Amino acid sequence: MANDVRQLTLIKKGQYYLFRYESGDEASLIQTLIEKAEDPESPLDWFDAAVLSHQMGHRMANEMQALLKNKLGMPGGYKKAADAT
Repeated sequence: MANDVRQLTLIKKGQYYLFRYESGDEASLIQTLIEKAEDPESPLDWFDAAVLSHQMGHRMANEMQALLKNKLGMPGGYKKAADAT
């Protein structure tokens, strides 16, 4: 999955914001979102940064689930440690 181009979108007050990044550059995008939220001239605020970072985290969690599912060869994904007995 390395070097896959990803994107996050936000629509706010009729404006469309698109952030593109490569897989593995999530920390860089988080830093960019922080800078935008801290900039009083930016139309994006901390709530917007939180929404976008939540989208990214949700995507990463889904990808991790798919990787585990493929690695373990289990049709339903993985079992929690308490369920594996």
